[in-house]
Amino acid sequence: MIKLRSPCEQCMLLIEQVAQNGKVFRSCADVNVVRATVRDDEQCSQRGSLMNSTCQCESGFTGNQCQYFSQCETNEDCLNGGICVDQPDALIKKRCFCSYGFFGQRCDQKFNSQNDHCFAYDEPVAADLPLYGMFNPRCFQRHDLSANDRIYSRKVDNEVEVILDFDTENWLSLGWRPTELSTSCRLFPILEDTRGRISEMDQVARREFVAKPVMPKNNGFTELGLKSSLHPMDCVDVIMASVRNGRLFISDFYSRDRSTPLEDYWYDGEMSLSAAYGVQQDGRSIVMFRRELREFEPTDHPLGPNEILIVWSKGDTEMGNSFQGTNRGVEKLRLAETVNVTFEQPPPPSTNELAFGVKNVVHDRLEPMAVSTTREPSETTRHPMHIPTPPPPPSTSTPESTSTESENSASTGSVFVLMLLTFIIFH
Repeated sequence: MIKLRSPCEQCMLLIEQVAQNGKVFRSCADVNVVRATVRDDEQCSQRGSLMNSTCQCESGFTGNQCQYFSQCETNEDCLNGGICVDQPDALIKKRCFCSYGFFGQRCDQKFNSQNDHCFAYDEPVAADLPLYGMFNPRCFQRHDLSANDRIYSRKVDNEVEVILDFDTENWLSLGWRPTELSTSCRLFPILEDTRGRISEMDQVARREFVAKPVMPKNNGFTELGLKSSLHPMDCVDVIMASVRNGRLFISDFYSRDRSTPLEDYWYDGEMSLSAAYGVQQDGRSIVMFRRELREFEPTDHPLGPNEILIVWSKGDTEMGNSFQGTNRGVEKLRLAETVNVTFEQPPPPSTNELAFGVKNVVHDRLEPMAVSTTREPSETTRHPMHIPTPPPPPSTSTPESTSTESENSASTGSVFVLMLLTFIIFH
């Protein structure tokens, strides 16, 4: 039995055993060490006030002693159509699950883009995008993880889009780290620094904290444990997600070892996603996330451009009951590859259909017209466009001259009609 001398909140319990053959066994757990009895000044975990023997908890906490974390209380706390979901067995007891395209603790973030040929950034469109009405697989690289689970990826400018297409209706996760990473990554976070969390410091203390970092000696590891090869869950950047009732929870985690992955803000980090989408269809969960290729902080790893170690898993139960699913695996993949794809453009309008922006209906409505012309008696047939030369005016008017003028006038009129029709047809 191990007896601890004082309470310890948000602590890690690390048990390490070195066998006679030199093999190291290590187990980790996140723990809160509390007193068996609570003093009066510690009622409600100092996160609320006691009223009529019941704790009225401050925002962000829940439980009969306000001992649990909560990111929402009712659906009104979740913006843009999100809902507040109970997770009784999770570290965070209540979370916001967000409508399509929204993400963040309160569903207050959204990627600002319109649907295109590759992905439904605005809303799913089954008629335009062949997979789940959400994306076009031609635009992405496909990586098969198992018979029923796969991921798609592509590089877009300086960002990477990754789509998890898993055969599960529970939680799913994807972790990664560089294939060649020093075992010194175990020295983060710095467990030997007792100055507290930087996010809780004033401006002066924060400057001193950054200017004078405390470098850990071993973070509680034996020398053999510190230098041993990395386990797939050691020092891994993780995205974890779950879809319920058509709404998505997704967040950026960090796994320092084989204990429960924690969200980046536990290590004074931030959410590094720029977009997130999720749907469920036919017993499958499809989740897309987008973030920059490079890393931002110690809790992040780059998504390329080289080959990276991929750790994937999916849950058999609801998120929070267990993060060590039986369906999991390790791969080495390249996710940050540019995919070149072209789409057929609609044909330009026919020149017979549009002229100067006005639909040419005249051409379609023209019918063959029989034009009768009065020809002068001649054995030689005239060319249709021949214009006869009018005779000189006679000195006197006779029936014969009148007949000739009428014939010439009719012939000239017929030729004018032919010229006008030719002009219309040409244009």
